[in-house]
Amino acid sequence: MTAEQNPFVGTWQLVDCCALTEDGGRLPSPLGAKVLGQIMYDDAGNMSAQLMAADRPRFSSRSPEETPAAEFKDAFLSFTSYWGTYRIDRAAGTVTHTVTGANAPSWPGSEQLRYFALDGRRLTLKTPPIRGRDGRKLVQVLVWEKL
Repeated sequence: MTAEQNPFVGTWQLVDCCALTEDGGRLPSPLGAKVLGQIMYDDAGNMSAQLMAADRPRFSSRSPEETPAAEFKDAFLSFTSYWGTYRIDRAAGTVTHTVTGANAPSWPGSEQLRYFALDGRRLTLKTPPIRGRDGRKLVQVLVWEKL
């Protein structure tokens, strides 16, 4: 499938990221108020995504062996990365990412469903309702702009 046939193909930069509550409220992303990210789709059905808090602090040591465990935990919680394959269901308005590898050990082998909307060079991806870290049901919304 060519880029003309598949508008997902290409590299996209994150331009907005938030969580919506059940009552329609808008919260910052779990990664923070300012998030950097990139997602890539190719015409062979492969994808990769990386997101991180823009204000991630540097480790206190240049050596990973000397970095305190608490800093590793904070670094893990402020970064998400995964790759795999994808398939689009245009009729349902969904894209499914089948995860091959990820920084979260529970994600490989999983399918991550996203509802999508394309508007020119903008791609909006929304999760189904998921439980946030505080237990509330949230919909994560990521808006990407094609590079």
